[in-house]
Amino acid sequence: MRVLWLSFTAAGAGKLVNNTVAGCGWISSLEEGIRQVPGITLGVGFFHDRQQQPFDSDGVRYYPIQKKYGGLSGKIKQRISNDLYDENPAGIKAAITDFKPDLVHIFGTESGMVAALKLTNVPVVIHLQGLVSPYLSVWFPKGMSQATVVRYSPLRAVLFRRGYHAEYSLFKKRAKREDDAIALATHFFGRTDWDKNYISLLKNTFTYIHCEEVLRSFFYDYRWSPPVHAVFRLVTVINPHLYKGLEMILEAAAILKRYAGFPVEWHVVGMNADLEIIPIIEKAVGLQFNDCGVSFRGTKVAGALVDELLASDLFVHPSHIDNSPNSVCEAMLLGMPVIAGNAGGLPSIINDGTDGLLYNSYDAYELAGIIKRAAADSSAMQVLGNHARERSIARHNIDRIVQTVTATYRSMITANEANPVSPATQKLP
Repeated sequence: MRVLWLSFTAAGAGKLVNNTVAGCGWISSLEEGIRQVPGITLGVGFFHDRQQQPFDSDGVRYYPIQKKYGGLSGKIKQRISNDLYDENPAGIKAAITDFKPDLVHIFGTESGMVAALKLTNVPVVIHLQGLVSPYLSVWFPKGMSQATVVRYSPLRAVLFRRGYHAEYSLFKKRAKREDDAIALATHFFGRTDWDKNYISLLKNTFTYIHCEEVLRSFFYDYRWSPPVHAVFRLVTVINPHLYKGLEMILEAAAILKRYAGFPVEWHVVGMNADLEIIPIIEKAVGLQFNDCGVSFRGTKVAGALVDELLASDLFVHPSHIDNSPNSVCEAMLLGMPVIAGNAGGLPSIINDGTDGLLYNSYDAYELAGIIKRAAADSSAMQVLGNHARERSIARHNIDRIVQTVTATYRSMITANEANPVSPATQKLP
């Protein structure tokens, strides 16, 4: 059985080609499990910044696929045209032709890898990650707009068409591409009521396979216990996107300090202090992160991230939309108490009051109140963390996930042998 993965990240070869994407470590973890399955030959196509020949590593054939706009001149052209850069149908087709797969597995609907849906006559399954169209609906925090972002963005970013105002336009194009791809696809790996619900809105007939994610091995091996701090420490792991709820952190920290007389130390991992989103949020909210005990810790490798989480009292996920964020799943696997916005797929990940706590993702006062109560009842938080770990160990069971994936591969290939499919004829943008 020959299976070709198409992903935005290089999976297990990320370090070899300096191509790693935050939040996609689970794909590498799944690859480790799939490589151990007898009878499967794996190939991985991934978008890369430059042209590079296919190569082999640990029994896997890797296909670097150059993005549409490469080099300095390409980047300039992309900024002028504001065109999507994560595309290359010819490169995807070349990888398919060379590898000759029995099945193609696309990770995510967000990137141009979905072009494979009309480039092959073998079965294709899409592994749902985020969903662009629903994310687009909450792109701007409450009270903000495109005009707000432009107003508070650096002049250089506006003039050179980069930054959040430009990314919003690209995101809208990705949403259209995603919806077109979902219309073409028939098989989906998913893991929340939320992602299944969205697919059902766009399609009347489809095959949905519930499949959890394999998390990074570090998080299976450690267990959280309440640390001792003079100041209550919160930790958040997010990417620097406007819809990730960064303003909720600032507002909730300010509320705790101003109204409750309860200052906190809040570490934000995944963001550096010099990112342009920080002054944008500060100007829009009228508060300063430094004044409220919020610090930005940058990105961290798995081991350093585990250390950061184990040294914190509470994990907070403030995003206004998400499917099943790995940061939350990893914190729960460690046995941490978790608070998250009640949005997207989070209710499928957290049983409110049993193995975590949910709040209105736009209510900073509710978030602040929950944090204060959590700090006052460490034993209750430890019970939540224990339940979170128990549930997560079962949810992210490696053997069961690998079995689900491989069984799906075999079923789809067998069905295709009986009734061969043809490449989709609809035009993708």
